[in-house]
Amino acid sequence: MSDLIGLIGFGDKGWGFALLGGAIVTVEVAASAYLLGLAIGLLGAAAKLRGGRIARGIAETYTTVVRGLPEILLILFVYYGGTSAVRGLAGLVAPGVTIEIDAFAAGVAALGLISGAYSTEVFRGAILAVASGQREAAQALGLGRWLVFRKVVLPQALAVGMPALGNLWLVTLKDSALISVVGLRDLVGIAASGAAFSRQPFTFYMVVALIFLTLSLVSMLALGAMERRLTRGRREG
Repeated sequence: MSDLIGLIGFGDKGWGFALLGGAIVTVEVAASAYLLGLAIGLLGAAAKLRGGRIARGIAETYTTVVRGLPEILLILFVYYGGTSAVRGLAGLVAPGVTIEIDAFAAGVAALGLISGAYSTEVFRGAILAVASGQREAAQALGLGRWLVFRKVVLPQALAVGMPALGNLWLVTLKDSALISVVGLRDLVGIAASGAAFSRQPFTFYMVVALIFLTLSLVSMLALGAMERRLTRGRREG
C-alpha cells in the first residue's frame, strides 16, 4: 500500500506533480473549448433564428453533422485534417516547410465545435422561450435591436438555458479525456504514461476517475449557485 501511495504521491519518485499538471491542462482544454462553443452557439442560434436561407442551411448542416458523429472521430478529423490542410497551404507558400498542428489547439478546436453544435440548440430554444412581449416592450422604449438582445433577451435566455448549459460544461469536461489520442499530455495522457511505466494501470486510472469526479462535483456546486442567481428574479417575479 505504501508503494502505491508513493507512486501517486508528490515525492521524488511519485507522479503526483505530473498528474496535477495534467489535470490543469485538462481543465484549460475544457474551459477554452466550452467558451469557444458558447460563442459558436450564439452565432449558430442567430443564424437559425435571424439568418437568411444560406446561413440557416449552414447552421443546420453544422449541427446535424457534428451531433451525428462520435466525438473521437471529430477530434481525429480536426487534428489530422487540419495538419494536412495547413501543410498544403504552407507548401504553396514555402515548399519543403513542415508544420504540425498543436495538440492543445486541435483539442480546443474539436471540442469547441462539438460543444458549439449543442449550445446552438440550447440558445435557440432558450431565445424562443423568451416572451415576444418582452422584445416589443423594449423596442417601444426606443432600444435598438442589439440593446434589446443584450439587455432583455440574452439575460432571460441564459436563465432558461442555464441547466442545459451547465450540463454541457460537464459533458465537455469529460470529453476532454479524449484529447489524449492526439498526444496531448493531459490528465489521461499522463496517467497512461504512468501506467505503462509502473505497470499499475488500475491505480493510475482510479486516480484519474477520482480527479474527474472531484472536478465534476465542484462544477455542479458552482453551476447550482449560478443557476440560483440567474433565476432569482424570475422566481421572485
